[in-house]
Amino acid sequence: MNLSQPATSSRKLLEEALADARFVARVEAGDGGALDLVVLSHKAPFDRAVAAAREWLAEAGIDGSAAFNDLQDVVLTLPTSGAVERLVEVLLEPHIRAYTTITQLGEALEDHGLLSNITAGGTCTVELGLSDEGLASAVELASLLGAPSINGGLDLSDLDGMDRLADRLQWLISGVVGSEVSAKASPGCAHEQEEITLYLTVEQARGLTQRLVCSARNASSAAATVGVDLVSTPAA
Repeated sequence: MNLSQPATSSRKLLEEALADARFVARVEAGDGGALDLVVLSHKAPFDRAVAAAREWLAEAGIDGSAAFNDLQDVVLTLPTSGAVERLVEVLLEPHIRAYTTITQLGEALEDHGLLSNITAGGTCTVELGLSDEGLASAVELASLLGAPSINGGLDLSDLDGMDRLADRLQWLISGVVGSEVSAKASPGCAHEQEEITLYLTVEQARGLTQRLVCSARNASSAAATVGVDLVSTPAA
Protein backbone atom coordinates (compact mmCIF):
# COMPACT_ATOMS: atom_id res chain seq x y z
CA MET A 1 0.00 0.00 0.00
CA ASN A 2 1.16 3.52 -0.82
CA LEU A 3 1.47 5.16 2.59
CA SER A 4 1.04 8.61 1.08
CA GLN A 5 -2.47 7.80 -0.15
CA PRO A 6 -5.36 9.62 1.53
CA ALA A 7 -6.33 8.15 4.88
CA THR A 8 -9.79 7.27 3.58
CA SER A 9 -8.19 4.35 1.70
CA SER A 10 -7.39 2.79 5.09
CA ARG A 11 -10.73 3.43 6.75
CA LYS A 12 -11.69 -0.26 6.89
CA LEU A 13 -8.32 -1.13 8.45
CA LEU A 14 -8.83 1.48 11.15
CA GLU A 15 -12.43 0.51 11.92
CA GLU A 16 -11.56 -3.20 12.19
CA ALA A 17 -8.57 -2.48 14.42
CA LEU A 18 -10.70 -0.31 16.70
CA ALA A 19 -13.21 -3.15 17.05
CA ASP A 20 -10.52 -5.77 17.72
CA ALA A 21 -8.88 -3.50 20.31
CA ARG A 22 -12.24 -2.74 21.93
CA PHE A 23 -11.28 0.90 21.67
CA VAL A 24 -14.33 3.16 21.64
CA ALA A 25 -14.02 5.82 18.95
CA ARG A 26 -15.85 7.10 15.92
CA VAL A 27 -14.31 7.38 12.46
CA GLU A 28 -15.49 10.26 10.31
CA ALA A 29 -14.47 11.58 6.91
CA GLY A 30 -12.31 14.68 7.18
CA ASP A 31 -11.17 17.26 4.66
CA GLY A 32 -9.07 16.31 1.65
CA GLY A 33 -9.28 12.55 2.16
CA ALA A 34 -8.28 12.68 5.81
CA LEU A 35 -9.93 10.68 8.56
CA ASP A 36 -11.08 12.18 11.84
CA LEU A 37 -10.90 9.83 14.80
CA VAL A 38 -13.21 10.99 17.59
CA VAL A 39 -11.68 9.46 20.72
CA LEU A 40 -14.22 8.26 23.29
CA SER A 41 -12.29 5.47 24.99
CA HIS A 42 -10.72 5.64 28.44
CA LYS A 43 -7.84 3.62 26.96
CA ALA A 44 -6.38 6.64 25.18
CA PRO A 45 -2.83 7.40 26.37
CA PHE A 46 -3.79 11.03 26.86
CA ASP A 47 -6.48 12.68 28.93
CA ARG A 48 -9.27 14.69 27.34
CA ALA A 49 -6.74 17.40 26.53
CA VAL A 50 -5.69 18.54 23.08
CA ALA A 51 -2.19 19.53 24.21
CA ALA A 52 -1.56 16.03 25.59
CA ALA A 53 -2.92 14.44 22.41
CA ARG A 54 -0.65 16.58 20.23
CA GLU A 55 2.34 15.68 22.37
CA TRP A 56 1.48 11.99 22.11
CA LEU A 57 1.15 12.17 18.31
CA ALA A 58 4.59 13.75 18.07
CA GLU A 59 6.21 11.24 20.42
CA ALA A 60 4.61 8.31 18.58
CA GLY A 61 5.78 9.60 15.19
CA ILE A 62 2.25 9.92 13.83
CA ASP A 63 1.63 12.52 11.16
CA GLY A 64 -1.58 14.03 12.43
CA SER A 65 -3.19 16.81 14.42
CA ALA A 66 -5.55 17.07 17.39
CA ALA A 67 -8.41 19.41 18.22
CA PHE A 68 -11.66 19.52 20.17
CA ASN A 69 -15.03 19.06 18.48
CA ASP A 70 -18.17 20.86 19.62
CA LEU A 71 -18.71 18.28 22.39
CA GLN A 72 -15.17 18.73 23.70
CA ASP A 73 -14.12 15.28 22.48
CA VAL A 74 -10.52 15.01 21.31
CA VAL A 75 -10.43 14.46 17.54
CA LEU A 76 -7.30 13.11 15.86
CA THR A 77 -7.02 14.04 12.20
CA LEU A 78 -5.01 11.55 10.13
CA PRO A 79 -4.19 12.78 6.63
CA THR A 80 -2.62 9.69 5.05
CA SER A 81 -2.84 5.91 5.10
CA GLY A 82 0.67 5.93 6.59
CA ALA A 83 -0.60 7.91 9.55
CA VAL A 84 -3.48 5.45 9.99
CA GLU A 85 -1.17 2.44 9.92
CA ARG A 86 1.21 4.04 12.40
CA LEU A 87 -1.66 4.83 14.79
CA VAL A 88 -2.92 1.26 14.52
CA GLU A 89 0.57 -0.05 15.25
CA VAL A 90 1.25 2.18 18.24
CA LEU A 91 -2.18 2.63 19.81
CA LEU A 92 -4.31 -0.37 18.89
CA GLU A 93 -2.10 -3.39 18.25
CA PRO A 94 -0.98 -3.71 21.91
CA HIS A 95 -4.65 -3.94 22.94
CA ILE A 96 -5.39 -6.40 20.14
CA ARG A 97 -2.46 -8.56 21.23
CA ALA A 98 -3.68 -8.58 24.84
CA TYR A 99 -7.25 -9.53 23.91
CA THR A 100 -6.06 -12.17 21.46
CA THR A 101 -3.89 -13.66 24.21
CA ILE A 102 -6.84 -13.73 26.61
CA THR A 103 -9.03 -15.49 24.04
CA GLN A 104 -6.39 -18.09 23.23
CA LEU A 105 -5.60 -18.78 26.90
CA GLY A 106 -9.29 -19.14 27.70
CA GLU A 107 -9.75 -21.59 24.83
CA ALA A 108 -6.72 -23.63 25.93
CA LEU A 109 -8.06 -23.87 29.48
CA GLU A 110 -11.54 -24.74 28.22
CA ASP A 111 -10.09 -27.54 26.09
CA HIS A 112 -8.94 -29.12 29.35
CA GLY A 113 -12.30 -28.52 31.03
CA LEU A 114 -10.96 -25.83 33.35
CA LEU A 115 -13.13 -22.96 34.57
CA SER A 116 -11.49 -19.55 34.47
CA ASN A 117 -12.09 -15.81 34.46
CA ILE A 118 -9.51 -13.92 32.42
CA THR A 119 -9.21 -10.15 32.11
CA ALA A 120 -6.70 -7.72 30.66
CA GLY A 121 -4.93 -5.29 32.92
CA GLY A 122 -4.19 -2.80 30.17
CA THR A 123 -1.91 -3.84 27.32
CA CYS A 124 0.79 -5.53 29.38
CA THR A 125 -0.80 -7.78 32.00
CA VAL A 126 -3.33 -10.60 32.21
CA GLU A 127 -5.26 -11.68 35.30
CA LEU A 128 -6.23 -15.36 35.35
CA GLY A 129 -8.80 -16.26 37.98
CA LEU A 130 -9.39 -19.93 38.84
CA SER A 131 -12.56 -20.11 40.87
CA ASP A 132 -14.59 -23.21 41.68
CA GLU A 133 -15.40 -25.55 44.54
CA GLY A 134 -12.29 -26.76 46.32
CA LEU A 135 -10.10 -24.87 43.84
CA ALA A 136 -10.35 -27.91 41.58
CA SER A 137 -9.36 -25.98 38.45
CA ALA A 138 -6.20 -24.64 40.10
CA VAL A 139 -5.24 -28.15 41.21
CA GLU A 140 -6.00 -29.59 37.76
CA LEU A 141 -3.98 -26.86 36.06
CA ALA A 142 -1.00 -27.80 38.21
CA SER A 143 -1.50 -31.45 37.27
CA LEU A 144 -1.46 -30.57 33.57
CA LEU A 145 1.81 -28.71 34.16
CA GLY A 146 3.46 -31.70 35.80
CA ALA A 147 2.56 -31.28 39.49
CA PRO A 148 -0.35 -33.67 40.14
CA SER A 149 0.08 -33.59 43.93
CA ILE A 150 0.38 -29.83 44.36
CA ASN A 151 -2.36 -29.83 46.98
CA GLY A 152 -0.75 -32.58 49.00
CA GLY A 153 -1.02 -31.98 52.76
CA LEU A 154 -3.13 -28.83 52.32
CA ASP A 155 -6.53 -28.09 53.79
CA LEU A 156 -8.10 -26.02 51.02
CA SER A 157 -11.08 -25.11 53.18
CA ASP A 158 -8.66 -23.04 55.26
CA LEU A 159 -7.19 -19.70 54.14
CA ASP A 160 -3.69 -20.78 55.13
CA GLY A 161 -4.02 -23.85 52.90
CA MET A 162 -5.27 -21.70 50.06
CA ASP A 163 -2.37 -19.30 50.45
CA ARG A 164 0.11 -22.16 50.38
CA LEU A 165 -1.50 -23.56 47.24
CA ALA A 166 -1.25 -20.13 45.62
CA ASP A 167 2.46 -20.00 46.52
CA ARG A 168 3.08 -23.46 45.06
CA LEU A 169 1.17 -22.61 41.88
CA GLN A 170 3.05 -19.33 41.58
CA TRP A 171 6.43 -21.06 41.59
CA LEU A 172 5.25 -23.85 39.31
CA ILE A 173 3.97 -21.48 36.63
CA SER A 174 7.01 -19.22 37.04
CA GLY A 175 9.10 -22.22 36.07
CA VAL A 176 6.85 -23.06 33.12
CA VAL A 177 6.95 -19.57 31.60
CA GLY A 178 10.55 -18.83 32.57
CA SER A 179 9.98 -15.74 34.71
CA GLU A 180 8.29 -14.90 37.99
CA VAL A 181 4.52 -14.55 38.12
CA SER A 182 2.36 -13.48 41.07
CA ALA A 183 -0.54 -15.31 42.67
CA LYS A 184 -3.15 -14.48 45.28
CA ALA A 185 -5.74 -16.59 47.09
CA SER A 186 -9.15 -15.18 47.93
CA PRO A 187 -11.55 -16.93 50.34
CA GLY A 188 -15.07 -17.64 49.22
CA CYS A 189 -18.28 -16.29 50.70
CA ALA A 190 -22.02 -16.86 50.41
CA HIS A 191 -22.10 -15.50 46.86
CA GLU A 192 -18.61 -16.27 45.56
CA GLN A 193 -16.40 -19.33 45.52
CA GLU A 194 -12.79 -19.31 46.65
CA GLU A 195 -10.37 -18.24 43.96
CA ILE A 196 -6.71 -18.15 43.07
CA THR A 197 -5.74 -15.29 40.78
CA LEU A 198 -2.56 -15.40 38.73
CA TYR A 199 -1.02 -12.16 37.50
CA LEU A 200 0.98 -12.60 34.30
CA THR A 201 2.48 -10.44 31.62
CA VAL A 202 1.05 -10.92 28.13
CA GLU A 203 4.20 -12.82 27.16
CA GLN A 204 3.88 -15.10 30.19
CA ALA A 205 0.24 -15.76 29.34
CA ARG A 206 1.25 -16.66 25.80
CA GLY A 207 3.87 -19.06 27.14
CA LEU A 208 1.33 -20.72 29.44
CA THR A 209 -1.11 -21.01 26.54
CA GLN A 210 1.49 -22.72 24.38
CA ARG A 211 2.28 -25.21 27.15
CA LEU A 212 -1.43 -26.05 27.56
CA VAL A 213 -1.91 -26.43 23.80
CA CYS A 214 1.04 -28.82 23.64
CA SER A 215 -0.39 -30.75 26.58
CA ALA A 216 -3.72 -31.10 24.81
CA ARG A 217 -2.03 -32.28 21.61
CA ASN A 218 0.04 -34.84 23.51
CA ALA A 219 -3.06 -36.13 25.27
CA SER A 220 -4.89 -36.47 21.94
CA SER A 221 -1.93 -38.29 20.39
CA ALA A 222 -1.73 -40.65 23.34
CA ALA A 223 -5.45 -41.39 23.15
CA ALA A 224 -5.20 -42.04 19.42
CA THR A 225 -2.29 -44.43 19.95
CA VAL A 226 -4.21 -46.37 22.59
CA GLY A 227 -7.18 -46.58 20.21
CA VAL A 228 -5.00 -47.98 17.42
CA ASP A 229 -3.49 -50.54 19.79
CA LEU A 230 -6.92 -51.68 20.94
CA VAL A 231 -8.12 -52.12 17.36
CA SER A 232 -5.00 -53.92 16.21
CA THR A 233 -4.68 -56.28 19.19
CA PRO A 234 -6.18 -59.66 18.24
CA ALA A 235 -8.67 -61.27 20.52
CA ALA A 236 -7.29 -64.00 22.79
